[in-house]
Amino acid sequence: MAMNQACFLGAGIATHLGTGMAAQLAALQRAPLPPQPVNCDIGTIHECVPYKLLADFPLADITQRLDTVIDHVIEQALAAAGLAGADRAGISLFIGSSSFDISLSEYSYQHAHTVRNDAIPMEDSPSFGKLGEAVRQRFGFRGPDFSFNTACTSSANALWYASRLIQAGKIRYALVLGVEVINHITALGFHGLGLLTRSVMKPFDAARDGLVLGEAASALLLGPGNDSDFRLLGGANMCDTHSMSAANADGSSVAAVIAAALAEAGISHTAITAIKAHGTASLLNDEAEAAGLLRIFSGSTLPPVCALKPFIGHTLGACGLTELILFWQALSNGFIPATTGIGADNTVLGISLVQTPAVPAAGIYLLDYFGFGGNNTALLIGTGDAR
Repeated sequence: MAMNQACFLGAGIATHLGTGMAAQLAALQRAPLPPQPVNCDIGTIHECVPYKLLADFPLADITQRLDTVIDHVIEQALAAAGLAGADRAGISLFIGSSSFDISLSEYSYQHAHTVRNDAIPMEDSPSFGKLGEAVRQRFGFRGPDFSFNTACTSSANALWYASRLIQAGKIRYALVLGVEVINHITALGFHGLGLLTRSVMKPFDAARDGLVLGEAASALLLGPGNDSDFRLLGGANMCDTHSMSAANADGSSVAAVIAAALAEAGISHTAITAIKAHGTASLLNDEAEAAGLLRIFSGSTLPPVCALKPFIGHTLGACGLTELILFWQALSNGFIPATTGIGADNTVLGISLVQTPAVPAAGIYLLDYFGFGGNNTALLIGTGDAR
């Protein structure tokens, strides 16, 4: 069967930086800002957790907030792609998240707890499938829908799977959605593990002291396009049993998934012109990623490396798609995002981050994602004539 194109046709995005592409691109050319403290409560537990909340969707009405931001980014993506009519109705939906609608179940429990002492957590059970079905109904999508929950790689895997189904001729258009809004179970879990910093995230830096959680919703429409359009050129997903929370520090599992992605794309590591690192600013994950990259590029010059989490926080299941959209759009607008003063010294882990916005060289770009539970994904993007 002839391979079909799975081009990036239109995107929508909402993060801590704002809503829409212009706000994101402007913020990526300024210095990252520290998070704000957010009160997190479960029953009688009360903690203040650093977080990067959505800029334009206040926490005032939790019952409507999730649907509102999802609809907003999907509408942005559809409008940017100009898709309507029968083509729009035939869209297949791919959702990646680590929490889906847990925030609504939490809100229901917190409300019930104020009026009765026997309230049960998760009494209103969250569901992966419920969110997908609700989106299909609101937008009239009639294609199949798929939900992915593989921790921090969720929406990256959703995108990879959607692209492969298009290439195989199984579907024509795919709407990939990455979504992560604050839920207190996750926030308090990271807080309890001591993984959070109250300052700006500093990936690959000697002063790195943890990550910041962030909210995001992003949508990307895939479908037929032109050779000049960006697309997914290759990818790979592997599971690492070294640890439940970190990749093998020697870089072997990170290098393996990158090597598999390169093999699927049919290219050498020397074709990579820039890298979007996972860059969680945690001690072990940064060590593993740095070691893996140095294994892959051993004997050759490491391309420019950038990290996006200092700007938007770690958006967990949404980071795969959200960071891909931000990186793609920055490249398309002529710059690689810089983190001035963060990750500047390559003597720490052998990796240094871009320090001033760099003009990207044309070619193929590597994007890394490494998740809790040992789920690791590497994606390669570029235009159709990049190889």
